[in-house]
Amino acid sequence: MSRIVCISLVVVCLAAGQAAAQVSPPDAAVASPSGPLNPEAPRPAVAQLAAAAPVAAPVIIDGQLFRAPEPGRPAALVPMYASFVTLQALDFVSTTRALSNPNASEANPVMRGVVGSPAAFLAVKAGSTAATIWIAEKWRRKHPVRAMIFMASTNAAMAAVVAHNMSLK
Repeated sequence: MSRIVCISLVVVCLAAGQAAAQVSPPDAAVASPSGPLNPEAPRPAVAQLAAAAPVAAPVIIDGQLFRAPEPGRPAALVPMYASFVTLQALDFVSTTRALSNPNASEANPVMRGVVGSPAAFLAVKAGSTAATIWIAEKWRRKHPVRAMIFMASTNAAMAAVVAHNMSLK
């Protein structure tokens, strides 16, 4: 039962991210090269404007500094981050519950010394969660597909760990 719940959580988050990715950003009015801002001109999406920009260097227009927009975050990443945080919390709870059985022991040799103290265990979980999301955020700027694959694989691994912990009595 718990395996189905964990796997369903990951699938729903991935599906929500894909659905959000299909929604286009609001359109923006564009200045034509021959004249001022024309609100009735065709309005390409903001993402199309950013992709069409030939230079990423800052530009000064009428004394104001304009920077090229940073590449956007793939919409699927935010639900993956949320599901990863949820899975880490479930891992904390399920591991703590499983270790309340005197016959149980931590299978991960790196975490064996930490799980005895709930505060230390929670601190390590929070730190590793933050580090994982930080890495994905760093990668997503230049390699968005790599960041999505990274988060999908870490979510899948954590879902398997949580499902295993939940199966223990």
